[in-house]
Amino acid sequence: MSARDITRWETGICDIVSTDHDEEVIVRGRRLSDLVGAVSFAEMMFLLIQGRLPSKRQARMLEAVLVASMEHGIAPPSMISRCLASYGSPIQAAVAGGVLAFGDWMGGAGEQFARLLVEHLGPVTGEQATIPDETLGETARKIVDAACGVKQRIPGFGIPLHRADPRAPKLLQLARAEGVYGRYGRLATLIEDELEKRSGHRIPMNLDGASAAIILDLGFDWRLARLFIITPRTVSMGVHYLEELGQDTTWRHIPQSQIEYHP
Repeated sequence: MSARDITRWETGICDIVSTDHDEEVIVRGRRLSDLVGAVSFAEMMFLLIQGRLPSKRQARMLEAVLVASMEHGIAPPSMISRCLASYGSPIQAAVAGGVLAFGDWMGGAGEQFARLLVEHLGPVTGEQATIPDETLGETARKIVDAACGVKQRIPGFGIPLHRADPRAPKLLQLARAEGVYGRYGRLATLIEDELEKRSGHRIPMNLDGASAAIILDLGFDWRLARLFIITPRTVSMGVHYLEELGQDTTWRHIPQSQIEYHP
């Protein structure tokens, strides 16, 4: 890496055209005016990130991931958005505050799991189905061995609000039906099976784990994993913001009686 002049920029993402003969926005080599009304939000997101439009199966799968990630009650991101609404903050500040709540311990498990999978299998190249089940099974055992050896949980499994996350099996079922259940989805499922063998009880995959495996099988970079939960959840934060305003809350606070002082 090297320092770069802030006055000079290069991009292959978007070009703004404004001439005597044409006014257009070019996104990944395609005219935005041609894309509007022709592609879905998920397809546009895929194009923007990967530089190509997805197949219909890939688009449906990405759409399912975004839908599954959109709402999960008054969790930390929406809670913060609601608090900011009660303090008189504008909606963009409330949503931004909720986004900032995503970290390694809240909403970051998908990124951690995606990185773990890539470190053991590498990025998708060629035909995904060529990795034998025996090889993936051995990889799953190594991952579980390493985690058990240091008494560390594997990100993407278990969830405090459910005995079993209802979103994960639905996404994996759809991935199989759409033909996008590849090496990462298979490995994630084998890790779940291996965890059950070690612990004696099922530790179900959660939304973070299932989404991480699926976005990798769709060809996305593991470093973007959080994007696929943050993007749809901003809609949730906005809705919770509006609901809080409708409840005429003027100041969310913790009663002093519930705060312990330890000098």
